[in-house]
Amino acid sequence: MTAAEAPPIDSPGSQAAGEFAEHVAAAAVRCPGVAGLSADGPGDVVTYRRGSPLRGVAVRDDEIVVCVVATLERPVYETAEAVAAAVAPLAGERSVHVIVGDVVAGADAGDAATAREHSP
Repeated sequence: MTAAEAPPIDSPGSQAAGEFAEHVAAAAVRCPGVAGLSADGPGDVVTYRRGSPLRGVAVRDDEIVVCVVATLERPVYETAEAVAAAVAPLAGERSVHVIVGDVVAGADAGDAATAREHSP
Protein backbone atom coordinates (compact mmCIF):
# COMPACT_ATOMS: atom_id res chain seq x y z
CA MET A 1 0.00 0.00 0.00
CA THR A 2 1.32 3.44 -0.91
CA ALA A 3 0.34 6.96 0.07
CA ALA A 4 -1.71 7.17 -3.12
CA GLU A 5 -3.75 4.22 -1.85
CA ALA A 6 -4.16 5.55 1.70
CA PRO A 7 -7.92 5.60 2.22
CA PRO A 8 -9.79 8.53 3.66
CA ILE A 9 -11.00 7.50 7.06
CA ASP A 10 -14.72 8.11 6.75
CA SER A 11 -15.56 6.32 9.95
CA PRO A 12 -13.14 5.11 12.61
CA GLY A 13 -14.53 1.58 12.70
CA SER A 14 -14.75 1.08 8.95
CA GLN A 15 -13.20 -1.92 7.25
CA ALA A 16 -10.93 0.41 5.23
CA ALA A 17 -9.65 2.05 8.42
CA GLY A 18 -8.91 -1.33 10.00
CA GLU A 19 -7.10 -2.68 6.95
CA PHE A 20 -5.06 0.50 6.57
CA ALA A 21 -4.09 0.40 10.26
CA GLU A 22 -2.95 -3.22 9.80
CA HIS A 23 -0.60 -2.10 6.99
CA VAL A 24 0.76 0.65 9.26
CA ALA A 25 1.25 -1.83 12.11
CA ALA A 26 3.05 -4.30 9.86
CA ALA A 27 5.44 -1.60 8.64
CA ALA A 28 6.16 -0.52 12.21
CA VAL A 29 6.85 -3.94 13.71
CA ARG A 30 9.26 -4.85 10.90
CA CYS A 31 11.62 -2.08 12.04
CA PRO A 32 14.80 -3.03 13.90
CA GLY A 33 14.51 -2.25 17.57
CA VAL A 34 10.74 -2.73 17.70
CA ALA A 35 9.54 -5.50 19.99
CA GLY A 36 5.86 -4.87 19.25
CA LEU A 37 3.02 -2.40 19.54
CA SER A 38 1.62 -0.88 22.70
CA ALA A 39 -1.46 1.10 23.62
CA ASP A 40 0.27 2.50 26.70
CA GLY A 41 1.03 5.91 25.18
CA PRO A 42 -0.80 9.10 26.02
CA GLY A 43 -4.35 9.20 24.77
CA ASP A 44 -6.13 6.44 22.91
CA VAL A 45 -3.64 4.75 20.56
CA VAL A 46 -6.00 2.18 19.09
CA THR A 47 -7.89 1.54 15.88
CA TYR A 48 -11.30 0.00 16.26
CA ARG A 49 -12.03 -2.48 13.53
CA ARG A 50 -14.09 -5.55 12.87
CA GLY A 51 -13.02 -8.10 15.48
CA SER A 52 -10.57 -7.05 18.15
CA PRO A 53 -9.17 -3.51 18.35
CA LEU A 54 -5.69 -2.92 16.94
CA ARG A 55 -3.77 -1.46 19.86
CA GLY A 56 -0.74 0.69 19.14
CA VAL A 57 -1.95 2.36 15.93
CA ALA A 58 -4.38 5.26 15.71
CA VAL A 59 -5.29 6.49 12.23
CA ARG A 60 -6.96 9.86 12.26
CA ASP A 61 -7.98 12.28 9.51
CA ASP A 62 -4.80 14.33 9.81
CA GLU A 63 -2.32 12.06 11.59
CA ILE A 64 -1.15 8.54 12.29
CA VAL A 65 0.05 7.72 15.79
CA VAL A 66 2.10 4.57 16.35
CA CYS A 67 3.03 3.46 19.87
CA VAL A 68 5.80 0.87 20.02
CA VAL A 69 7.70 -1.19 22.55
CA ALA A 70 11.40 -0.69 21.81
CA THR A 71 14.30 -3.02 22.51
CA LEU A 72 17.75 -2.00 23.67
CA GLU A 73 19.41 -3.32 20.52
CA ARG A 74 19.75 0.27 19.25
CA PRO A 75 19.19 3.78 20.60
CA VAL A 76 15.50 4.41 21.23
CA TYR A 77 15.43 7.59 19.15
CA GLU A 78 16.82 5.64 16.16
CA THR A 79 14.03 3.10 16.56
CA ALA A 80 11.42 5.87 16.63
CA GLU A 81 12.95 7.49 13.54
CA ALA A 82 12.96 4.14 11.71
CA VAL A 83 9.27 3.61 12.51
CA ALA A 84 8.39 7.10 11.30
CA ALA A 85 10.35 6.52 8.09
CA ALA A 86 8.66 3.15 7.50
CA VAL A 87 5.16 4.53 8.04
CA ALA A 88 5.62 7.85 6.18
CA PRO A 89 5.21 6.36 2.67
CA LEU A 90 1.80 5.04 3.74
CA ALA A 91 0.65 8.24 5.42
CA GLY A 92 -0.24 10.40 2.44
CA GLU A 93 -0.94 13.90 3.75
CA ARG A 94 -1.15 12.72 7.36
CA SER A 95 1.64 13.52 9.81
CA VAL A 96 3.26 10.54 11.55
CA HIS A 97 3.90 10.55 15.30
CA VAL A 98 5.79 7.75 17.04
CA ILE A 99 5.54 7.14 20.76
CA VAL A 100 7.82 4.72 22.58
CA GLY A 101 5.45 3.34 25.19
CA ASP A 102 7.90 0.92 26.77
CA VAL A 103 11.41 -0.49 26.46
CA VAL A 104 12.30 -4.14 27.00
CA ALA A 105 15.66 -5.84 27.42
CA GLY A 106 17.10 -9.32 27.65
CA ALA A 107 14.69 -12.25 27.50
CA ASP A 108 11.70 -9.90 27.20
CA ALA A 109 13.13 -8.51 23.96
CA GLY A 110 13.66 -12.00 22.54
CA ASP A 111 10.12 -13.03 23.40
CA ALA A 112 8.79 -9.82 21.91
CA ALA A 113 10.81 -10.28 18.71
CA THR A 114 9.26 -13.72 18.28
CA ALA A 115 5.81 -12.22 18.85
CA ARG A 116 6.62 -9.48 16.31
CA GLU A 117 6.95 -12.12 13.60
CA HIS A 118 3.30 -13.04 14.21
CA SER A 119 1.94 -9.47 14.39
CA PRO A 120 -0.49 -8.06 11.80
